[in-house]
Amino acid sequence: MRAADDKTRPTATAAYLAALRREFPTFGIVADPERPVWMAVRGNDLFIRATDGHVLRQRLLEVANR
Repeated sequence: MRAADDKTRPTATAAYLAALRREFPTFGIVADPERPVWMAVRGNDLFIRATDGHVLRQRLLEVANR
């Protein structure tokens, strides 16, 4: 991996995370792309875990019936 890749990856992750938070404002969404773990939570009864942001978005769309 090149040094330039190290700088681009966190920026892309942060941008996708921000987009998910805008699209699903009623969820708390966090990501640790190094593990890789992406999580969304709403209230005390809904917790979603995924391996990447795209999978998390798909699951959130299913929960939101979109």
